[in-house]
Amino acid sequence: MRRTGFLIWHRRLALAFAPLLLLQAMTGAVLLLREPLSGLLGPYGGAGAHQPVSALVAAAGHEGARVDRLFLPARAGDVAMAQRSDGTYAAVDPASALVVREGGAFAFPLEAALQWHYRLMWGTTGLAIVALSGVVLTLLAASGIGFWWPAKGRWGKALTINPRMPGRVRLRQWHRSGGVVIAVLVLLSAVTGVLLSGPDVFAGAAPVQANYSPTGAQIDAAVAAAQAQFPRAPLRDIRFPKADRLDINFRADGDGPRSVHVVAVTLSAAKVIKATPAAQNDALWMKVLPWHTGESFGAIGLMLLLVEAVVLVALAVTGPRMWWQQRKLRK
Repeated sequence: MRRTGFLIWHRRLALAFAPLLLLQAMTGAVLLLREPLSGLLGPYGGAGAHQPVSALVAAAGHEGARVDRLFLPARAGDVAMAQRSDGTYAAVDPASALVVREGGAFAFPLEAALQWHYRLMWGTTGLAIVALSGVVLTLLAASGIGFWWPAKGRWGKALTINPRMPGRVRLRQWHRSGGVVIAVLVLLSAVTGVLLSGPDVFAGAAPVQANYSPTGAQIDAAVAAAQAQFPRAPLRDIRFPKADRLDINFRADGDGPRSVHVVAVTLSAAKVIKATPAAQNDALWMKVLPWHTGESFGAIGLMLLLVEAVVLVALAVTGPRMWWQQRKLRK
């Protein structure tokens, strides 16, 4: 009876969330391959010394929209990516400070994949649905294992795929065995995904602030003051809140693959408000994201998560197919 209960809930949840889980698996695979794909899809930056941050911001901004966040290039040949207040993006060549591509998320396929994966292009509502899908994925993995769990001494047989059985039975066996094999990885992805998206669902909207418009000289002076706190750390990204402040993240790869030093600086006086070294940074995402992306395990982690993504795609397709086959048999 307990095994039947596991199956009923597993089937109901899987049918309801199969399209979303399929989307999450596919976009997750794209993001795992973001570095090589960016080399194929572009846009590309030129060679040479980088222009000042103020020049990149001026290039990315346009009438009616301001730059909310600027990501600096991590490698030679990369572009600086600006997120604008109107929801569009601009890729700026850091050497020439010229916009090489601009538009909405779909002008940048990798950015579109990220937005679909993280928030379904739907703001806080999308975030909540993604967090819920992580909870559902956890329940699917647990209920699937609960239904499959074999008697003592029958572990090997419980994973066997019998080639003599009819196609629909073999499909069920493949579905079962694939799910069991990646269950631990699925639980890791689901739990870390909830930890990443969940807090942002309840973070609430930022308080409305005055629309402070800094000059180029103020931006560069503030960046220089922040850089003085961590002279050897490369710039990662800069946030431009509508206030007399810049929030600047510096890469701290020595402390972890996603670790950052954080500095807040006033624009009007280039005064450092707060400087937090990565070792003292308690931001949850900084600890959890490397587990979610597999970076904590190096190349092996990347390969395992790619396998997980492929198997999840197969499970999201075969699950509804199995349900349809069973439904036809009952008629």
